[in-house]
Amino acid sequence: MDVRTRTSFLLGAATNWLAFAAALAVSFFLTPYLIASLGKPRYDVWCVVESVLAYFTLLDLGIASCLVRAVARLRATGDRDGLNCLASACLAVFLVAGVVALCVGAPILIALASTLEAKAGGSDDVLPFMLLMLVNLSATLPLSVFPSILDGLERFSAKSAVRLGFLAVRTAGIVFVMTERPGLLPLGIVYTLTNIAEHAVLAALSFRFLPGLRFSRRLVDRATLHLVKGSSTDAFLAMLAGRITVQTGAIVVGLFLPPGSVTYFATAARLVEYAKTLLRTITTTLTPGVSAMEVRGDHEGIRRLFLNASRWLLYIVVPVNLGLWFFAGPFLGRWVGPDFVAGSYPAVAILAATLSVGVAQSVASRMLYGLGRLKLFARLALAEAGLNVLLMVVLIRPLGVEGVALAVAIPNLIFCGLVIGLLLKEIDLSAKVYLFKVWLKPVLAGVLPAAVWFAVGHVDANWYSIAMAIASGLAPYCAVVAAVEWSPALLRNVARRVALPSVSRSS
Repeated sequence: MDVRTRTSFLLGAATNWLAFAAALAVSFFLTPYLIASLGKPRYDVWCVVESVLAYFTLLDLGIASCLVRAVARLRATGDRDGLNCLASACLAVFLVAGVVALCVGAPILIALASTLEAKAGGSDDVLPFMLLMLVNLSATLPLSVFPSILDGLERFSAKSAVRLGFLAVRTAGIVFVMTERPGLLPLGIVYTLTNIAEHAVLAALSFRFLPGLRFSRRLVDRATLHLVKGSSTDAFLAMLAGRITVQTGAIVVGLFLPPGSVTYFATAARLVEYAKTLLRTITTTLTPGVSAMEVRGDHEGIRRLFLNASRWLLYIVVPVNLGLWFFAGPFLGRWVGPDFVAGSYPAVAILAATLSVGVAQSVASRMLYGLGRLKLFARLALAEAGLNVLLMVVLIRPLGVEGVALAVAIPNLIFCGLVIGLLLKEIDLSAKVYLFKVWLKPVLAGVLPAAVWFAVGHVDANWYSIAMAIASGLAPYCAVVAAVEWSPALLRNVARRVALPSVSRSS
């Protein structure tokens, strides 16, 4: 991997992470605010509608992720005509998908409306809110061509800057409508308007960064549509499995457990998923880079990138994983209320068991996307989803929210191990080398904060106590990581500089 590729990856990863970290921070502050403003019954509706509509994003059909890879490859080969044909075909499919989402989604949401209205205490804005969010989703499908093009061009910084700007606008709009007229429909209006405006700006950037980009119905032919179908089928199956795994829990809890249970489960799942996605966001920059490296035949560079990216992400995620186990209880008590300690913490503790291995798997899966090796990956994801649903049915009655968390965690751990093994085979890397070069140092370094936090014991549910407790273990952890990763290189550089004058004198 050359210096330019490494710099591009690091800059893209940093800006992607910054944009998502900002979104995470906003969600962190808005969650208790929305629960208080809407009330738990209407917030339950928000969570269920969010989960239901997530299934309609499957009409993306896996095309967006494959478009990222195709743009990177076609740009590397200079095939601008091929790129325009592919982009036009993808837009055509997305437009049809948007219409299908409206036609299929509207009857389903209307059928669900009476049940959700009853759970929300007879609120009359539930159905208009649901239909508006469906329109928002339908418009987003064709517009998703443009962020995919920017990702393929590795213009992550520009895309992240736009998303940060609209995040600020959206947040201000939410606070305004919740202050003036709290309700689901005003919330939906803010989300829809800002989302469409954001994608319009991303479209303008796509045309700017890719001169000659052109969309035309005449460029859409059967051969290109067949190419899109062939490259996106496996990605679609993987998306389908992901939606089942992530979104089904809230729906099942909403249907089978008492009112308010969805909020407890969704809060736990969201806390762990935010931590996971915060790091997965970095790995999305791997796909176009790996695709370009494969075109150049840089297989050794791909292996080095995989090992280094995996190890450094584990250095970050290990203390986060431990922190969820030690501090999620007081954190939840201070963040959303004392009743969430008993209501959400057990599920957090279970779901957190997937965090480190899930992030490691995310690196592997992004590499597989970049290499275009998705067939077995997609089948494994479907098997995970099937086991997930089966365990939910078995465990929700006897164990409640914790049973649903176990139904998510157990299949995910199995899936992650298998995906990592799949990539190791693809890039011809042994499991022994992978474990030694990726996992050994982060796991050993994690022993120190775990010991410190165990000794700290009980922590009061206030921000100062939580922050001080976290810092007590995090500071020595960072020192250990710095010593392990940089001290040997520093010593070699010093030794080299000391040795050079003596070599010069001897000559």
